[in-house]
Amino acid sequence: MPDVKFSCPHCQQHIQADSGYGGMQINCPACNGSLVVPGTAIPSAPAMAPAPVPVPVSVQRQAPSPAVGGGCPSCGGAMPRGAVLCTNCGYNTATRQRTVAGRPAAMGKPSAPQYEAVWYKTAYPYVGAVAVLLALLYFLGRGNPIIMLAFFGMAVLYILTVQIIVLVAAFKESVGMGFLVLCLPITAFYFVFKVQDNDTIKILYAGVGAIEICFAFMK
Repeated sequence: MPDVKFSCPHCQQHIQADSGYGGMQINCPACNGSLVVPGTAIPSAPAMAPAPVPVPVSVQRQAPSPAVGGGCPSCGGAMPRGAVLCTNCGYNTATRQRTVAGRPAAMGKPSAPQYEAVWYKTAYPYVGAVAVLLALLYFLGRGNPIIMLAFFGMAVLYILTVQIIVLVAAFKESVGMGFLVLCLPITAFYFVFKVQDNDTIKILYAGVGAIEICFAFMK
């Protein structure tokens, strides 16, 4: 590029500068005065901005929730849109299990009975055995005072045991019912046959009535 020759307006110092300084303000090398280089600055080519570097973006894809086509997949009952738990059968569309009493139940399998007791684990055979033994002692003791005494002692023990069982059941029902059964024996009959639903207690209490009838015939 051709040089530009000019003089400092302050000290008349001859200055030579490149034409690319035209229009720029500089300081005189002699007097350090401020001056503007004559001419027009040549515009330089604009610097090209670097291309943007693509920044990798991590996209987390959310697994789609199981669709509920307007009904429960287990029982077919209606479910609101967006609902996860069927209020009819307890089926959870997220876990694909049916919840029963707070626990997941296996699908497609019938629920087992709550109580499965074999006959020898129930009270009926033992109550029957006691009844047969008391009846045998009663009929044999009609001609033998010792056997009749054994019948009497066993019968009294049976009556006391049944009364305690009934009293405990009455207090479990309510404190007021327990005191009524304790103070008024007639209330025990009402409680056993009208209030509670335990068939074993009913059978035991019926045995007490049969023993009292036997006592009446012994007099």
